[in-house]
Amino acid sequence: MTGQNSSNVNKYFEEIYEKTKRSVTLFLISRCKSFDDVNDVLQEVYMEYFRILQKKGMDYVRDEESFLISLCKKKLSSYYSFWDRIADRTSIDASAGSELNEQSVYEEESSVEDDFYREEMLHDVKEILKRQPDCVQKIFYLYYSMELSVTEISGLLHMKPQTVKNRLFRTRKLIRDSLR
Repeated sequence: MTGQNSSNVNKYFEEIYEKTKRSVTLFLISRCKSFDDVNDVLQEVYMEYFRILQKKGMDYVRDEESFLISLCKKKLSSYYSFWDRIADRTSIDASAGSELNEQSVYEEESSVEDDFYREEMLHDVKEILKRQPDCVQKIFYLYYSMELSVTEISGLLHMKPQTVKNRLFRTRKLIRDSLR
């Protein structure tokens, strides 16, 4: 592959990645057995897509989103069949599962002490979420990071809206009580 063609493939891939990342991530969240697996499978899907673009060219795929969803399905089946064969599954990256948006809530300049307490609180929230079931982690992530409504989350996770609300509110109460 020539340098110019490689550069074009890289730019094209970045455009498609930005355009499809949200929908592919939502699909994986709804289908993964464990919330901790979402990032691993997402990375595998996009790496495979990039290899296909390099090998077959940019014109090979007509509908990128549906192609990526079909790649997701294939990667999910191979990913879980691999882990099902291994009895002692150990977590590769325990912190990756319930990452929260770490942007500062306040745009004003704050002292080092305020930053420290904010970081400490964020760490505590992550630890609380890690102890929750996967469905609660998914709900929390979809609601706060992906900014989906309760109705959208219930449709995606095949739950009643009231169940999503209850789990969200109970988790928020648990976090509030734990941080006091």
